[in-house]
Amino acid sequence: MPSLTITSGALAGQQFSFSESAVIGRGAYSDIRIDDSTVSRRHAEVTCGSDGVWRIRDLGSANGILHRGQPLRGELRIEGAVALVIGEVAVIVTTTDVQATGQGTESSFPQLVGRLDLLAWIAALPARREAAGTLISQVLDAIRERFIGCERVSLYVTRPGSRKLIEYGQEAASTDAQRPVSLALAEACLRHVDGVAGGTSAIEPLGVARAPAGILAAPVILGGETLGVVVAESARSDTWNPMDRSLAKGIASVLAGLLEAERGNHPDRRVAERDLLLARRVQQHFLPQNTIRLPGYELAEAYVPARVVGGDHYDYFHFTDGRVGMVIADVSGKAVSAALVMARFGMAMRLLANQAGTPLDLLVTLNILLLEELEAGMFVTAQVVALDVDSGRVEIANAGHPAPLLRAANGYVEQLVMEPGAALGANAQTRFASSTITLTPGACLLLYTDGLDEAQNKDGEQFGIERAKAAMQRAGKAPALLAEINRQVDAFVGSAAAADDLTLLLLSRD
Repeated sequence: MPSLTITSGALAGQQFSFSESAVIGRGAYSDIRIDDSTVSRRHAEVTCGSDGVWRIRDLGSANGILHRGQPLRGELRIEGAVALVIGEVAVIVTTTDVQATGQGTESSFPQLVGRLDLLAWIAALPARREAAGTLISQVLDAIRERFIGCERVSLYVTRPGSRKLIEYGQEAASTDAQRPVSLALAEACLRHVDGVAGGTSAIEPLGVARAPAGILAAPVILGGETLGVVVAESARSDTWNPMDRSLAKGIASVLAGLLEAERGNHPDRRVAERDLLLARRVQQHFLPQNTIRLPGYELAEAYVPARVVGGDHYDYFHFTDGRVGMVIADVSGKAVSAALVMARFGMAMRLLANQAGTPLDLLVTLNILLLEELEAGMFVTAQVVALDVDSGRVEIANAGHPAPLLRAANGYVEQLVMEPGAALGANAQTRFASSTITLTPGACLLLYTDGLDEAQNKDGEQFGIERAKAAMQRAGKAPALLAEINRQVDAFVGSAAAADDLTLLLLSRD
């Protein structure tokens, strides 16, 4: 059946099927309704001529239609699939009849009855006196058994306060299931609240390499909280059609209730999760709410705790001489104990930073303060930077923290050589040292915590400094570099649980 799939913006992933002539527009009476202000109420029409060829034409819209970057004049023949921009919304119109080209033999009515029967059976499961985990496995297995060509059904869940997906369960036809592909599909479907269903036209907008021929997926949402994603994969493109998005949402709603029931069997854990989410919100107040703007420079940062709360910290301020100050720090340990220490560290930073004349002065003062407050065996590594905006001169003082990476304008990346110094709170007699570099135009400085080089994949291999250097060579300014490093780390770690908090702070000069 011919279809239109939206491939850009907030509506990406929405699909519409049609069998006869269809009007595309924003109006309530359009056959294909695209709710975007750049789309006219009656924007375009897709028709099938007596020769069996589908065509699309503009209906006098305000913003027109683009095909291959050029305004559409007259009618355009659609042979197979064509990419268009309607107003400012990118779409793919596919005229291939899936039922005719597929191998399926089900007629429409028995197919609908079968889907309703499956959904009714799944909806009745919560009434059974069985463990929620057992019922979830039955749901996944029923989906795989019901649909011809379905090879794998997976359920991924999120941890409290995080959007990182972790595999909860999987039913597969064989043991050689491609879990990285399943996870990539789940991550891509996380934002599609209306579900994803169909063949090529549904999968291509997701941008997942080595994807299956067919997909049925929907995020698992309860009370506005995203608990996870359910994804079914098929070796056939005709297993599901765009109308099955409603089926996916129905299945996901039942799974949401079962996951909530499973959490309800552990009330102590639920209370702890809520307390941790509250602690996470409180901790976020100690981090900068906005990135500072520096003429001639670009800043970018990322903070990813390994647990709901973390022990990393970063902040911006000004020294008494007017130089811009930046700090990055890491508390020994993880989770709640580290977060409590870091909250105290953040408070001290904001009280003392604006009174310091140099990075060394600030480290000395912080060290004295932490000596009186840290428990035995706890310490804080830190790096304080002072930037002279006019000259690009950067002074860096170190307290046991990993040395920064510097990428020159020609792309060469090096790890700066500096005295490591001792961590804060370890010894009252500690002497700190500072180094000075000049950030030339086109150069970029990366401050990071050890969650970068020590990030581990499922085999226990660490990301390492050399991979971080290679990632810095692949992009230009700070925001692009941050995106590239995050992409590289995510691809390397895969589905493995985070081993440590990760904070990145990048400064590039135009």
